[in-house]
Amino acid sequence: MNWDGIYLGRHKGADLVYAGKVDHGFDKAPAARLREMLTPLIRKTQPYAKRIAHKGIWVEPQLMAEIEYRAKSAEGKVRHPFFKGLREDV
Repeated sequence: MNWDGIYLGRHKGADLVYAGKVDHGFDKAPAARLREMLTPLIRKTQPYAKRIAHKGIWVEPQLMAEIEYRAKSAEGKVRHPFFKGLREDV
């Protein structure tokens, strides 16, 4: 799996909407572990309610990440995101 970060989603009602991409905060060991966790979740199509114009390896939206960011755009996308880890409390 080629690693270039992860695309984020957030729930808006029953839909999952694109919330930006995070490509900072991945140390070598945690990134390898994250890849291991994502591999069995791979799917052929995007999980978002509205298709986005990005190419990627798509996964079932079953994991929740903790993302630190400075602001959100008017469209709800995170700005200057930093991956802190996976949430295990949800």
